[in-house]
Amino acid sequence: MGAQMGAAWWPRTSGWGSARWARHRDEEHVRQSTRRRIVVFTDPDTLRDERVSPLAETRDALNHLANRGVAVVLWGNETRAELELIQDDLCLRHPFISENGGGLFLPSGYFPAMRVAARQVGGYDVVEFGRPCHHVADILHDIADKLGIRVIGFSDMSVQQVADECQLSLSQARIAKLREYDEPFRLADPRPAVQSRLFSALRRAGLRCFTHERYHHVTGVTDKTESVRMLTSWYRHAWTDVLTVGLARETAETRLLQAVDIPFVVQSASIDAARLLRKVPTARFTEACGPQGWSDAIWHLVNTAPGTR
Repeated sequence: MGAQMGAAWWPRTSGWGSARWARHRDEEHVRQSTRRRIVVFTDPDTLRDERVSPLAETRDALNHLANRGVAVVLWGNETRAELELIQDDLCLRHPFISENGGGLFLPSGYFPAMRVAARQVGGYDVVEFGRPCHHVADILHDIADKLGIRVIGFSDMSVQQVADECQLSLSQARIAKLREYDEPFRLADPRPAVQSRLFSALRRAGLRCFTHERYHHVTGVTDKTESVRMLTSWYRHAWTDVLTVGLARETAETRLLQAVDIPFVVQSASIDAARLLRKVPTARFTEACGPQGWSDAIWHLVNTAPGTR
């Protein structure tokens, strides 16, 4: 992959750099309601890659972003319980979106001047975009049985089995199993033709199917970015002038990149730049990987976007 492809490569800065962020932290004295606000939608793994950047530096940078009025919204495959732990780990207090767009969780009272049509659960206003996971799992097994295909879903596996297969601790496996909208599964017979038959039947039943890492997934969420668009509309109602940014590091996340004002791609080995640019021609690419690339992209926007300084 090279610059000759026409991608907008984003220059590398000196890194998270606590001192650099701190120098600008106190520049923001304009009322937040009268300036442009930035909302960042990002997967959590890009932020927590300690092979690239120590977690303490990531927390420090996110704290400075909070002081600049930037909202960082986690959007990923993880369960609510997993994302809650990540939010606490990174000291984030913004909404998050779980299980590939299945649930939008707003801290209660996050938009104090708005009435949000949502149900209240455990300190959150929750908007759900898919069917309950146990319904989805039942349909998966019913269809697989009719086709004579054996499937093994997360709901069929013990905590120990999930821990062994996913290389997780028992506590991590326990919260990974707390699926609410999306059922991960694998096929006893992994042949592509078997997968194709099952996926086609599930789609005819109104479910969405995809593959992520070692598992296939089935969900009642038909549009994984509906949650992003809904939350964006609420931000714009509350703040008026909002710039949305999406950061992804997988070619499969093109839907997120298409749903935001400024799409950024953080470098990773899985990125197919040519394919992604055909779907998202305005995508910008960072030179660095992981938190470093994430930092480069957001640092530039916070300091150059009109109305944010």
